Amino acid sequence: MRRTALVAACVGLVALAACGDGRPAAPTATTATTATTATATPDPAVTTAVTPPTPAPAPPYDAWVDVAVANLWAAPDQTRPLDAPSLSNPVDVPAWLAAMTVDDRRWLVDRLVTQALYGDRVTVTDTAGAWARVVVPRQPSSLDPRGYPGWLPAAQLTTVPPAAASAGDAIVTRPSATLHRPGATDLDLSFDTRLPVLEVDADTGVTVSTPGGGLGRLDPADVAVLTPKTLPATGADVVRSAQLFSGVAYLWAGTSGRGWDCSGLTSAAYGAHGVVIPRDADDQAAAGTPVARSDLRPGDLLFFGESSVTHVGMYVGDGRMIQAPATGRSVETVPVDSPGLNARYRGARRYLPSE
Repeated sequence: MRRTALVAACVGLVALAACGDGRPAAPTATTATTATTATATPDPAVTTAVTPPTPAPAPPYDAWVDVAVANLWAAPDQTRPLDAPSLSNPVDVPAWLAAMTVDDRRWLVDRLVTQALYGDRVTVTDTAGAWARVVVPRQPSSLDPRGYPGWLPAAQLTTVPPAAASAGDAIVTRPSATLHRPGATDLDLSFDTRLPVLEVDADTGVTVSTPGGGLGRLDPADVAVLTPKTLPATGADVVRSAQLFSGVAYLWAGTSGRGWDCSGLTSAAYGAHGVVIPRDADDQAAAGTPVARSDLRPGDLLFFGESSVTHVGMYVGDGRMIQAPATGRSVETVPVDSPGLNARYRGARRYLPSE
């Protein structure tokens, strides 16, 4: 959703941060760079130092996310000391989340914009000190035709791509999966992480290429290997993926198994089955095929808001939907006609062919 649309929480809970997608007012390189050099009244956050990265080419250039989960911010150098575990390489997302109170999480609204996952290709469009502004092509957005925009520590990127896939792509289909890396520390990857497959072996597992030109191995039980011959996903498939995260705490701008916002959950549930949909709720509401409320099927997305779309949930059947509702709450399944939702209903969309 757009930042100007944050009028109340996504289900009418004014006291809670809205279910927003982490969408910023589209930052520009000029305004974001100014944020790091201004001497006027500072942001209430305390700037946290980030280790300068290895020198990179002048923007624009392609790079790859080199940490399990990378936070993208509306502006550089506006983080707090407690965000330090999420700014390093490697990151420690569990420690970062564990240190935050509900109020600390609410602080992220309009500051954190989205997350990118290990191996995601990004395009660096600008730099400011130790920070890089990137767009994420895997997250389509009306904010930028090239992909979702935001700032992250440049040390979390590598300019060395994974080797090209020879056997499809491995997509993590469990909430998390361990990537075993010979000669390097294992990584805890998130659901919907995608890496090129080099070999599938019943004994050694799925060998993938990794950012920086390395190799890793994944347990076949943790991933699906997608090839051009993979059968299309069904609505039931997508619903099952979303339901893996029932009870997971809401996280503004979250797109990983550690925490979701409303559209982060829906876009990842589709993405894990090779179906790319827009990142934000209002963009999702403009894509797909309109569906009558009387014709809902599992996997269809339902949209809610006041003057514009600010929230999305996924229909699971029997008049219920799964949603990531708001800061202070967790992923839950609720009746579609709940009073807080019913009054704000703004339509539904389908992204899969009729089954």
